[in-house]
Amino acid sequence: MTVTAIPSILVLGRDTCEDTVRSIALLDGRQIAYTYLHVDQDPAADAWIRRLNNGEWWTPTILIGDPGQPDTILREPSDPELLAAIGLG
Repeated sequence: MTVTAIPSILVLGRDTCEDTVRSIALLDGRQIAYTYLHVDQDPAADAWIRRLNNGEWWTPTILIGDPGQPDTILREPSDPELLAAIGLG
């Protein structure tokens, strides 16, 4: 049997964003652990997402790997893009 190690996942998003809701539903549906920061409720998360996106507010922005130095940064990814980034695509 092959076991795939899932990297650390940090989702910076908004509950009112369709792409954020879809990405979280995908992760939840596959029982993949992640941390979710609400950029519209957390000023530090808001500043972080804007810094990552040159002042823009792209949600979700998903960090794969160490949040301080992520291996991959996804901006509004499709489901196949997200799965590929975490090694399940």
